[in-house]
This record gives sequence, structure tokens and C-alpha cells, in this order.
Amino acid sequence: MNIVQLQNITFLTGKKLDILEHIKECIQQDKKVWIMTVNALMFMEYLKNDIYTQAIKKASFSVPDGIGVVKYLKKNGYKTDRCPGIETMDFLCKLASHKKYNVYLLGSRGDTASIAAQKLIGKYGITVAGFHDGYFSSSEEADIVKDINSKNTDLVFVGMGIPKQEEFILRNFDYLNVKAIMGVGGSIDVFAGQVKRAPIFFQKLGMEWLFRMLEDPKRFKKLPDLINFYIKVYLPRGGVLK
Repeated sequence: MNIVQLQNITFLTGKKLDILEHIKECIQQDKKVWIMTVNALMFMEYLKNDIYTQAIKKASFSVPDGIGVVKYLKKNGYKTDRCPGIETMDFLCKLASHKKYNVYLLGSRGDTASIAAQKLIGKYGITVAGFHDGYFSSSEEADIVKDINSKNTDLVFVGMGIPKQEEFILRNFDYLNVKAIMGVGGSIDVFAGQVKRAPIFFQKLGMEWLFRMLEDPKRFKKLPDLINFYIKVYLPRGGVLK
């Protein structure tokens, strides 16, 4: 497992199991950890959104979530496995079960976080200290942070989509008394059983993004950013995205 710097982003690279073990070791050292998972769309957001740029730089480290980022790292001389966010969340839930960590879910609509909490309790035997949907006003934000802290939370999973979830973490990272916090996109929906993860066929091809677009056509509005990313990755000169 190697820690590399690419365009001011700290990436964990190498075998997936080694990346996950490194995350576990960091959490157990009692240093507050911000885990960011980066795919092509997040990388493009990093390039165009100043607040997101601050977030990704402040994060403790990023893991290569998408196949596009894996290819980008490889083109710059860094070979790595893909480490999908949902599998990282799965790993952390198993760690929470073993270490008796308290978990907090923040994100999704309506009662989805509540449903996901019950599913996670049933699957991993973890303690879900609290949950809240991802649709709240800025005036409610401080109360949510207080709620997280008041419940002796260890791990926070924030599933509000990009860039909203990273912007929330950036604003509140210094005020959260937790071991680790991670933006998880739609993973709360998946664990709640309300959204399907892409079949193994799509996972092996690194095309989970295509499955999500086919399942939710509104996502096709993000296709130009994906195309832009891949055009730049495969330019003959090699790999500096600007």
C-alpha cells in the first residue's frame, strides 16, 4: 500500500485489502479521519468547485472508488486496485461490530436512514447511535452536529451526494468529536434495500456508473463530465487534468 500525491490529492493506492487495513489502523490510532472516495465525477467536481477543492485537500486521504480514477493513477505511474465506497462502508461496519463503535447515518430522504439503520443492525450487529435524513436547512446543521456528538458517535456516514456531503463535512469536521467520517453517496439507499447495487458483471467491468444511469436516467446529465474526464485521461500527453 502506498500513499501518493497527485494534483494535491492524497491517494491510498495498492491492493484493496491493504488500503482497507491502512484505514483501520488510522482509525485505531485515535486520530480523527476523513475518508473520501474519489471517482471520475468527483474528480471533475474537484477541478471546478473551489469549496470541493478545499474539502478534498482537507480530507485525511482519498481512495480510488471509480475505474476512471484507477486508470488515471495508472497513467501517472501508480498501480492500484479499485476500492468502491460501498465496500469501504461495509468494511467499516464490520470494524464497528468488532470494536463496538457507535455509528451515525446522515443522508437520504424520509425514513431511508432509519430503514438502513435497522438493516445494518441486523446484518452486522452494530450500534447505530442515531440517524437523520439529508434534507435539512443550514439553521438545523449545528443541532445535527450536537446530536452526533451527544451520542458518543465513532463513525459517521454522510450520504447526501456530491458535492453536498463533502461540503457538509468540510464545514463541520473540526466540530465533530468522532473517530472517522466518510461521504458515502447513495450507499445508505443501497443498505436500506431501496436502490440496487450494480450486478457483478458491471462491477467487474468498472461500469457501475452506467448501471446507475440506466436505473436513474436523470443521471445522464452528468455524462458530459464523464466524457470530459476520459478524454483528458486518454490524451496522448498523459494525465494531467486541468
